Amino acid sequence: MDTMTDLSHIEGIIWDLDDTLYTVTPALKTSMRESMARAVVKMGYDISFEEALRLSEESQEKYRLTFKILSDMFDIQKTDLHIPFHAEMDHTVTTICPDLPSAFASHPHMKHSLMTHASRDWALRMLDHMGIADFFDPKAVIGLEDIDYEHKHESDRATKTCLDLIGMDAHKAAFAEDRDWNLTIPHEMGLTTILIDHPSQPRELPTHVHHRFDNATHFMNSLSSAETLKDVG
Repeated sequence: MDTMTDLSHIEGIIWDLDDTLYTVTPALKTSMRESMARAVVKMGYDISFEEALRLSEESQEKYRLTFKILSDMFDIQKTDLHIPFHAEMDHTVTTICPDLPSAFASHPHMKHSLMTHASRDWALRMLDHMGIADFFDPKAVIGLEDIDYEHKHESDRATKTCLDLIGMDAHKAAFAEDRDWNLTIPHEMGLTTILIDHPSQPRELPTHVHHRFDNATHFMNSLSSAETLKDVG
């Protein structure tokens, strides 16, 4: 239901990246397929770029994963593809929100951390591209490789690591994500859970999600004043 909610207790935010701070567009999905093909070729496997790209496209269509067919064909571990794949990604094709830097700047004392299932290098490049890198201590930006590939929905390691990196108590922190299942563990740990709206997510919020916002800018602009939110009933 809609209600007036006070978010003034939040002193730190743990951010997801894709579809949270920016939207994954068709152009970025094209880059993903091309990046997977280039990565496999550069890793030395016996395949042309054109054929690797065809299989990456087929894999994304069938499995929603650019790597599955290629990794099965050559017995490549996903962890071995992680860094090469993201190194090939083109951050310039992403569509950024022009109001995001000013929204961050309006809360100069807020501490920020970022945890992505992508690579740390990709995250740092994207933060710079979005114009918000200065609001993050680079040490507080972690990729999946930094926590031994333990996913956010499987382990509390990501959340604990981010809290430690910004010196924040869980009850004073928020976790902003576009997938509700990644908010289950942060909710159990006492963080305020923020769902950034995405078409894949349920209209009726699960009980482990405290608030939903249209986008990251909307969330940031809501921190300094009570605002009508789409809350758990």
